[in-house]
Amino acid sequence: MPHDFVIPEQVLQTAIALVRDDLGTAGTFNRDYEDNFGGGKGTVVNVRVPATLNARRRLLSADGTAITVDTITEDTTPVEMTHHVYSAVDVSDVQMRMDIENFARQVVAPQIRGMVEDIENFAVETMQALPESTGLAYDPTKPQLLFTQARKVLRDLGLSPNGLWAAVGTGVYAELVDASAFTDASQSGSSDALVNAEVRRVRGFNTMENNRLADDEIVFYGRDSFTLAIRAPFPPDGAAFSASEAANGFAMTWVKDYDSQVLKDRSVFQTYIGAKAMQVKRLAADGTTSLVTPALRVLTSTDPA
Repeated sequence: MPHDFVIPEQVLQTAIALVRDDLGTAGTFNRDYEDNFGGGKGTVVNVRVPATLNARRRLLSADGTAITVDTITEDTTPVEMTHHVYSAVDVSDVQMRMDIENFARQVVAPQIRGMVEDIENFAVETMQALPESTGLAYDPTKPQLLFTQARKVLRDLGLSPNGLWAAVGTGVYAELVDASAFTDASQSGSSDALVNAEVRRVRGFNTMENNRLADDEIVFYGRDSFTLAIRAPFPPDGAAFSASEAANGFAMTWVKDYDSQVLKDRSVFQTYIGAKAMQVKRLAADGTTSLVTPALRVLTSTDPA
């Protein structure tokens, strides 16, 4: 007899909520890009690069002369979808007959947490692809001084003082604790995606420990320094049930089908992802612009004291 204890729409909504709440470092990446994903291999999403203009100035005595008119040109930067993240498990008849709360706990949650772990790994790998920034001094007894130096470098590159982040390895985090370098954690400004993460403040940086980084590794960045693109694959027509859902910059597809070889239903969650260190326009005082990557990757063991 058919049953409808597991409601597909609720399963997808629960899955996306789990992704949003469990992402740590990946949750700090920009996810604001054009909604023009077409699907398929090599597809890209485009991230808008805001136009940069230099204001004009003239003497009051020049009243009546022609003004200079500029043209606004907004560029886009492509971010390629490079990987297919999925979790496929066999589901027993008993599990399929559960109410949505128990199904979410016993089936959906383990699948989504596995995918979140992989997305987190992917985000950190993108960070670690940055070249090492050298020349910044590091004293393990006063680690906060490095944060002051890094803040100046990023501010000089034009990064906003709001939303600065530092992802640190466990060794650096321990040194920050020993040096009592943290300020009021209640002012961390953490996003909804980080409600369960330990976010502390150091010299204006929202600072988060990440055990995927090397012990001595720190990545300083802002919200727009990296983009994480997440798109749902098209639901397959041949499955017993398939649907896609998107919310708050996250998207995935759920497929429920029957595997006749093992006589079990199968639950498959899947998504496409891509990530990139972004280049942003920097406007100099003389009105010229240049492209810069507003992020620093530091290995404290190679920095002079």
